[in-house]
Amino acid sequence: MMAFQDLQRQFLAHLRNPEQQPLPKGFDQQGTEIYVDLLYNKFNDSLTTCFPVTYAILGETAWQQLLKDFIAEHRCLSPYYRQIPDEFVQYLQNERQVTDDPPFLPELAHFEWIELALSIAEAEPVVTEILSDEQLMEAVLVFTPVIKLLHYVWPVQQINPAYQPDEPPSVTTHILGFRDAAEQVQFIALNTATASLVLHLQNQYTAKQALQELGKDFTPAELSNLMLFGKDILADLYRQGAIIGIQVN
Repeated sequence: MMAFQDLQRQFLAHLRNPEQQPLPKGFDQQGTEIYVDLLYNKFNDSLTTCFPVTYAILGETAWQQLLKDFIAEHRCLSPYYRQIPDEFVQYLQNERQVTDDPPFLPELAHFEWIELALSIAEAEPVVTEILSDEQLMEAVLVFTPVIKLLHYVWPVQQINPAYQPDEPPSVTTHILGFRDAAEQVQFIALNTATASLVLHLQNQYTAKQALQELGKDFTPAELSNLMLFGKDILADLYRQGAIIGIQVN
């Protein structure tokens, strides 16, 4: 039994890294190459679909090498095909140590992956309530159940083959990702103040309480302007479907 398990491990090591791990004796080389191709193509089909911008930026040659490295080096913890992209993001964030990669690669891949994560997350159908301006300011607001407040060093929503920054900007990139009542994934870029407001709202503050907390060191005139700013932001988040109702005690 131990000899058979050792043979299995050697065979699997060859499938994952055929260039570095020799094929054990007794296996047909040509037949094994079919399995190697099937493994690579399965991963490639899944990951090129989920990470089109990453693929376009790297190009075919660098992308192929990245996938081969991922298959060879990363031990997937999930047996489910749809979670291959999850494992790929974990590999880029925590394991990969190739200095030639674009510095924004882990964050860009995470941003592309989050669209898949939001689209397949299980949740009850969304019913959006009709809310007044007063309710938006005075009540504890309910966000759509599939939502994520994201923070990145790099401007991931802007990166593409024509724009690949060498240095991150001086300010953090904040993005609100969510699935609306029509089951569509949306992303809204936020400035720092709006991201702080959303975070407070998710922590059971009313908008009025959150804005008062954010403007506690402001003059009365500055606080008044902040309240107007907050009112406009809330109306926009409600219009786009991130806010769907209010908590009722």
